[in-house]
Amino acid sequence: WLDDVAVVVDGGRAPSYREEDGKRVMAQTEISVRVALDRGEARAMLWTCDLSHEYVNINAHYRT
Repeated sequence: WLDDVAVVVDGGRAPSYREEDGKRVMAQTEISVRVALDRGEARAMLWTCDLSHEYVNINAHYRT
């Protein structure tokens, strides 16, 4: 899930997914990503930062 938009179900594209909904969510400055593994009741929270094309491009040009 990206916010309220189901993207993947059972390893494939969600039948209810519409590109317009995906674009709407991706245009936001903050996005909640939810992954349901159906393997119990555990929960975790992860915060991440800028993963824009520019950020990835800058960091793809060197090794640590």
